Amino acid sequence: MSILLDGHSLSLDTIVSVACKREKVSIHPDAFDRIQQSRDYVGRILESNKVVYGINTGFGKLSSTPINESQLSHLQVNLIRSHAVGVGKPLPEELVRATILIRVNSLLIGYSGIRKELIDALIDVLNHEIYPFIPSKGSLGASGDLAPLAHLALVLMGEGECFQNDEKIPSRFVLRDHGLKPILLEPKEGLALINGTSMSTAMLSLNLIHILHLLDSAFCSIVLSLEAFCGCKAAFSSLVHQQKPHQGQQLAGKILETSIYDSKLLDSSSRVQDPYSFRCVPQVLGPVIDTIRYCLQVNHAEMNSATDNPLLFVEEDQVISGGNFHAQPIAIAADYLSIALQTLGEISQHRVNQLLDPNLSGGIPAFGVKEPGLNSGFMIVQYTDAALVSQNKTLTYPATSTSIPVSANQEDFVSMAPTACSKLHTIVWNTSRIIGIELLTAFQCLEFRDRNKMGSVAKKIYDLVSSQFEPVLIDRSIHKEMETMGDQILKGMFQDILPIEIIL
Repeated sequence: MSILLDGHSLSLDTIVSVACKREKVSIHPDAFDRIQQSRDYVGRILESNKVVYGINTGFGKLSSTPINESQLSHLQVNLIRSHAVGVGKPLPEELVRATILIRVNSLLIGYSGIRKELIDALIDVLNHEIYPFIPSKGSLGASGDLAPLAHLALVLMGEGECFQNDEKIPSRFVLRDHGLKPILLEPKEGLALINGTSMSTAMLSLNLIHILHLLDSAFCSIVLSLEAFCGCKAAFSSLVHQQKPHQGQQLAGKILETSIYDSKLLDSSSRVQDPYSFRCVPQVLGPVIDTIRYCLQVNHAEMNSATDNPLLFVEEDQVISGGNFHAQPIAIAADYLSIALQTLGEISQHRVNQLLDPNLSGGIPAFGVKEPGLNSGFMIVQYTDAALVSQNKTLTYPATSTSIPVSANQEDFVSMAPTACSKLHTIVWNTSRIIGIELLTAFQCLEFRDRNKMGSVAKKIYDLVSSQFEPVLIDRSIHKEMETMGDQILKGMFQDILPIEIIL
C-alpha cells in the first residue's frame, strides 16, 4: 500500500512516513481530472496566441518579453539551468524528500497547468529513493525557493547530480540505473517546478516534528527538576490558571499538576514559594505551546496550498499572476518559533543554575557532586548550557526583518524564509542539548534526595534517563551522554511519559 496524495490532506505524519521512513506514494484518483483540465487549458492558451506570463513570456523583470512559440520548451529548460545556482552544503536527504513531497502535493491541487507525467517523474524520484543534490543556500523564499527547486528540476531533465553510495553521480546515470528516462519540459512546466515554497515548508515541517519532541522532553525535565529542587506544588493548581484563560497556560498547568500530584519530595522544603524559573513555568511555557499550535496551523495550510504563479483558473477562464509563491507565513512562523524555543531553553538553564548553586538548591552540594573541590561535577556542564543559550539568543534576530530587493526591483520584498528556518534548525538542535542537560542535572541532583519519595511520573522519567546515564560519583567526561540524550530527545524518547498528551 502506498500513501495517496490529493493536494489537500498532507500532514506532518505523512511527511514523517515519506521523508523519514521512505514509504511509497501515489496520486489519488480525484486529482487526475484537475491535472488534465489545467493542462488542457494551457493548450488552449497556446492555440489562441494570447500572451500569458509564465507560458510564453520571460520571467521576473523579463515578464513583458514575449517568446516565440518554437522556443517555448527551450524557454523552460533555460529557466531551470539559469536558476540552478545554489551554493553550500547539500540538503539532507530527509529534507530533499520532504521538499519533493510538498511540491507534488501543491501541483496536485490543479492550478499549475502541467502534465501528469511531470508529477509521475517527481514521484519516481521518491519511490526509487533517488537523492538529488540540492545546495542549501540561495533561496530568498519568494518567487518560490527558486535555486533549490531548480537543482531538483535538473535531475528530472537528466542533468545535475544525485547522491549514490555517498558519492555525487551525474543524474542521467542514476535515472538510467533505475530504468527512468529524463523528461522534456513543456510550456509552463519549468516554472511550475520551481515557483513555490516547497523547500521552506519542508524545512519548517521537519523542525516542527523535532519541536514537538522537544516540548514533551521539556515538561519531563521540569518535573524531574521540581523533584530535585523539592519545589512547591501550589503554583500549578488549576485554581490559579483558571483565572488567566490562555489555553497554553491552562494546559501547561494541568500537565504539571497531574504529573506531581503524588510526589512527597515536593513541598518538603522550607520555601514558601519558588523562584520564577520553577513557579512560573505554566505562564512561560503556556505561550510557547500557543506559539507552536499557531505555527502548526500555518504549516498545515502552506503544505496544502497552490504556491505556483501564475495560477490557472479553468472554470473562470483566467490566468492570474499573484504571490502565492511568497513564503512570508513560513518565515514569520520560523522566527516566532525561534523566540519561543529561546524562552524554553533559557528558563531551563535558570533551573539548572538553581540546582547547582549550593546557596539556592536547599541541601545539594555545589555542582551536584560529592566532595566538591576535589570534584567539579556539573560545573562546566553548566558552561556548555550557558553557551548554547547564548547562541540561541543571537539567532532569534528575525530573518523577516532583512528583506532585500532583487530582479531589478520587480521582486522588491522577499521573505527570507529559508534563512529563518535554517536559524530555527540550529536553535532546535541547541535546545535539545539544553533540555538534555537539565534532565541529566536533575537526575544527578536526585542522588542527594530520597528517591523513594518521588512521584510516579518522575520515577518513569528517572528510569528512562537512567537507561542512558549513570550518576557522576567522581569526575568523568559526560560529553557522549550529553550528545546521546540530545539525540534521543529529538527522536521522541519522552513522548509517551506525560500523563496528559500535549494536544496541539
